[in-house]
Amino acid sequence: MPLLTENQLTDIVDMIVDDYGSRLTGGEVSEVIGLILENISEFETVDSQTLTQTINEIRKRYDESVK
Repeated sequence: MPLLTENQLTDIVDMIVDDYGSRLTGGEVSEVIGLILENISEFETVDSQTLTQTINEIRKRYDESVK
């Protein structure tokens, strides 16, 4: 079961674009995503595989949204 809904994933991408713009490097995007996820209680105890998958999914959506 995914920890974030489709709407939540979209909201995170929109927040990143609105707050940080569309020219972030991959590392910068990952750092911003990490900061956002730290504030979501479900991610306090999530395993590293789930965390990596979530970050990768958000990065993919970010990349697609700024093309």
